[in-house]
Amino acid sequence: MHTFELYFAAAILAGTPLLLAATGELLGETVGLLNVGIEGVMLIGAVTGVVVTLHTNNAELGLLVGALAGAVFLLVFYALPVVALGTEQILPGFGVWFVGLGLSQLIGVNYENTPVSSGSTVVRLPGIDRIPVVKELIGQYPWPVYLAFVLPFVVAWVLARTRHGRNLRAIGEDPVAASAGAGIAVRWWRTVYVAVNGLLGGFAGAVLAVIAVGEWGTDVTAGRGFIALAVVIFSGWRSMRLIVGAYIIGALLILADLGGALSWPIPSEFLDMMPYIGAVAILTVWALRPGRRAAAPGSLGVRLKYSG
Repeated sequence: MHTFELYFAAAILAGTPLLLAATGELLGETVGLLNVGIEGVMLIGAVTGVVVTLHTNNAELGLLVGALAGAVFLLVFYALPVVALGTEQILPGFGVWFVGLGLSQLIGVNYENTPVSSGSTVVRLPGIDRIPVVKELIGQYPWPVYLAFVLPFVVAWVLARTRHGRNLRAIGEDPVAASAGAGIAVRWWRTVYVAVNGLLGGFAGAVLAVIAVGEWGTDVTAGRGFIALAVVIFSGWRSMRLIVGAYIIGALLILADLGGALSWPIPSEFLDMMPYIGAVAILTVWALRPGRRAAAPGSLGVRLKYSG
């Protein structure tokens, strides 16, 4: 039982950066912007978070600055060409990935494999600490874990229940009609949600490096940005489903550690492949769902042609 508790807690922690990044990407895609460069944003957030934490000995500041770095980075390298200048969306996304990869390596060259003592505030849920098993499973995690879990609920409520949410969905379906017909400031809100996408992506990278891994490495994200993109597609652009996809992949991410702890007669290299096999599997499940094409915003990935 103790092994199961540890595995469950590790899976939740491993799934948290995925959930944060996927939530940010879902919000960006809701307004019609497809950013395939989440990996690069997470790398910038990760290296910034580690560097700031090491220099200030303050993990909370490291997480905050890592998030802000992700927002600024995505505004410069994605919002400027795509939203301001109206270029197509895919190539700038790949540019975000490659620039983030190179820039993060340049910034982190002197910090690689340097342990970070996160010191991030652990939240203990009231009343849960008296229940022996439940306490270990859900009762005490760093605060970003609970924030990541709550955010999809907030996003679901905003998109479904508020005028702002309806405006965002209108932008994603038809930006021309939203601008000319409804008078919505399309460029402004797309710019804002590029920043939100970058903020959550950078925060996800900082949480991964500072809290989950505890150090910076050039391969710290290991494809998690692309997995987050797969989780968004699997969710059918419904925020509540992000939780399921992120935690399933989170469980697969630490499967090799569990196999080693329990002496499974399975090569660790095979277990290391499981998160990526899982990502392909959930995309396959999504592809087999009836009515799947209607779920994506109508203008997703389409070159911007609007005047507002």
